[in-house]
Amino acid sequence: MAGKKRVLLSLLEENEGLARLLGQELVRSGLDVQAHFWDAAPDAMAWGGVARELASCQAWVIAGTDFSGRDLRASLALAALSVQAELGSGFPILLSPSGAAPDMDALPTPLRDAEAVKQGLGAKAAVRANTFRPVQAPYRLKPHALGRLGLWFETGPADGFWQGAFFASGTAGANTGAPTAHGVGIAGSIPEKCTLHYPVQGMKLSIRGVECEGWGVKNELNAGTSYYVRVPACP
Repeated sequence: MAGKKRVLLSLLEENEGLARLLGQELVRSGLDVQAHFWDAAPDAMAWGGVARELASCQAWVIAGTDFSGRDLRASLALAALSVQAELGSGFPILLSPSGAAPDMDALPTPLRDAEAVKQGLGAKAAVRANTFRPVQAPYRLKPHALGRLGLWFETGPADGFWQGAFFASGTAGANTGAPTAHGVGIAGSIPEKCTLHYPVQGMKLSIRGVECEGWGVKNELNAGTSYYVRVPACP
């Protein structure tokens, strides 16, 4: 397998035949393929394990017949956002729909640059995987699936300094998704204790028609420190 680009194949439905067919096509195109069936259950937060797997891949292929479920889209988006935080927004994501292709403009933001492929999946995935080069964004925004501790978002500058941070969240059509805790600490690790400078909580605002609540701090942040916010449900 030395030298082969790694691709993760996520099957939205438990279809062994489709998994075998697509896996073989990707292998014939010279790729090292890992495959699994997707778990969209919100409480399971299985996307966190998938995100860790994606961090060592050069492309992600998502195959299935139905891309419309809210929990499905949310969990896919969180995994995509996590790998994009590690490898850049240009990380290759390919959708292989068994039926009609999903409306790409209606997908969550982290998935809108995905490419829907109806034919020639193996060749397309091989090209994208072999030409991908990680690019660091000027900021960091990464979700963390922490089991009983809940869903946390980490943000901070990739370089330079921020004079504080502000995070707003909400859930369309429901009075949920507002932050419930926040903190500042070293990058990559939720702090157990911290000192917050001029913390703000409960600021109401509307973003694209969704009622949100914003929290923030004025702690100075750099590439080695982050602002963390916990939300009770995927916004």
